[in-house]
Amino acid sequence: MSADTAENWFPLILIGLVLDSMAWDPAPTIVSAPGKVLIAGGYLVLDPAYPGIVLVTNARFYACVSKRTESTIRVRSPQFQHAEWLYAYHLPKEDVKDAIQAANALRLIQCGDPNPFVALALLYALHISFEYLGPTKARETLSCGLDIMIIGDNDYYSRRVNGQVPTIEELRALEPFASHPCTLGDVHKTGLGSSAAMTTSLVGALLLHLGVAQVESGQLTSTSLGLIHNVAQLAHCAAQGKVGSGFDVSASVWGHQLYRRFDPDLIKSLIRHEIGSRIVTDQKTAVNDVTPEPLALLPTLDASNPLWVPAPPPSAASTAVEGLFSLHTSNSPQYKARPAPLSLPPGIQMCLADVDTGSNTRTLVGKVSDWRAQHPDWAAQLYKIIASSNQSLADGLLQLHLAYANDQTAYTQVLETLSQLPSLDWDHYYKSHPSSTCALFLEVRNAMRSIRAGMRELGSRSGAPVEPPEMTRLLDTTINTAPGIMGGGVPGAGGYDALFLLFLSPSSVHTHIPAPAPQSVCDIWQTYSELSVGPLLCSADCSDVPCRTNKSDGSNHVTQIAQAWAQASPAMRVVQDASTVPGLERWLNSA
Repeated sequence: MSADTAENWFPLILIGLVLDSMAWDPAPTIVSAPGKVLIAGGYLVLDPAYPGIVLVTNARFYACVSKRTESTIRVRSPQFQHAEWLYAYHLPKEDVKDAIQAANALRLIQCGDPNPFVALALLYALHISFEYLGPTKARETLSCGLDIMIIGDNDYYSRRVNGQVPTIEELRALEPFASHPCTLGDVHKTGLGSSAAMTTSLVGALLLHLGVAQVESGQLTSTSLGLIHNVAQLAHCAAQGKVGSGFDVSASVWGHQLYRRFDPDLIKSLIRHEIGSRIVTDQKTAVNDVTPEPLALLPTLDASNPLWVPAPPPSAASTAVEGLFSLHTSNSPQYKARPAPLSLPPGIQMCLADVDTGSNTRTLVGKVSDWRAQHPDWAAQLYKIIASSNQSLADGLLQLHLAYANDQTAYTQVLETLSQLPSLDWDHYYKSHPSSTCALFLEVRNAMRSIRAGMRELGSRSGAPVEPPEMTRLLDTTINTAPGIMGGGVPGAGGYDALFLLFLSPSSVHTHIPAPAPQSVCDIWQTYSELSVGPLLCSADCSDVPCRTNKSDGSNHVTQIAQAWAQASPAMRVVQDASTVPGLERWLNSA
């Protein structure tokens, strides 16, 4: 590094250490994104030939961005101890007019403990702003520093005290965004995808605040959402040190969906060693002030890039859900990058549990990947079996949507009856009261059983605890004992972290209000002794579920659902007024 450059950077670092002028804007830019639950497609979603079914929760992360008087960026997560990260930033010289050259000349100077998820989200969002806005406009947006708060709903973190599981009543008594008596690194997470939801909301809030993303009618445009998704995928993969499946980031942007993975080469070609290069600890740790070979991010990450369009490879076929979605989106460019939505049918809800044992997802995936490489023929056969079950579940959920649209009365009557019976008794009821609607409920139940069987076989073959025997016994006890449980499983890569259940809830058929976990389920978990099981308050997000009422416009029911899904709001939301989110203003004003 030259002496002139060191002199320019050193005052910035000193300014970054001054913490006594941190006023928030009256109206910060606030963007929220939800957590996820992969209910079908674990491991298989790494291959674009196999789609997965992802549901989003009503537990959300919020990123709030305001101007700061100092030319620094402060990021804080006030729910945790010592959760504050400070960055000075070095902008390219004013005589640099080329957008790509200017973007690559950007430097973040980390003043304190590292947080790669935060640092890389900042770096890539700022980089994109220079490419998108041009150097002059981008410098103007950064003439003031940034004050950023990131905060997550309570369900993202375990609330156990001395190993004791809290009751539903104790969880409900917690204040929103409750604080933790520990650091972020020491808290136990519940497996809802907190890092993806945090990264995605942060990227969204930054791009909106900087003027890159746009809002129409209070909602981010499809083009902006596509760019936010792609930048967040890059930041999240770079922070993890690998190109993951990406379904968690996709869910945080788009919501409930049938997910197909993007081509990992899209991300691999952009990931560089930014830590120590464009993200430095101080002027001494920067090896030199020579900009690396300039890399343009926007041509790859732009929402119009057709390589981001979710599509099966030539060797695989599109699903019925994808075909239905394309009925009203095939000629609309704004929908090209959006995956096919797939929500839970009316009256079917999801509940979740925190199982405080823990698993290492990377270790599990590594074992399965090694087994697949060593036994390609066996793996291909087993993957086809599991994929068939996953497809049956997706088709069954779609058929239940159609059944409701076709005859709400018959649908509701069957759902009310089955909700009072353990799923083991559903076959007996069907034999005495056969109907096409009842048959659909049984088909979905059977598909979920088959998925679990396939995942257990995958775990047995690979040596990875995909559905460990302890979790099998817990799931079987719950599903076979409590009434109205359609099925369940260990989400994502499996292990011991969490479990989900789909259950029938007659009271929620005609509403968008999520139903709490059934009391019968909570009673089983509270007295279960083999594993420590704690319920979560969150459920599948119901804020924009289609086809709640019949339409009389003459269109058929398939068309109705296709239209509703095409018009469904994305999961990522702009919060216009912080007071509408209980507890958010308290933390905003705590700076």
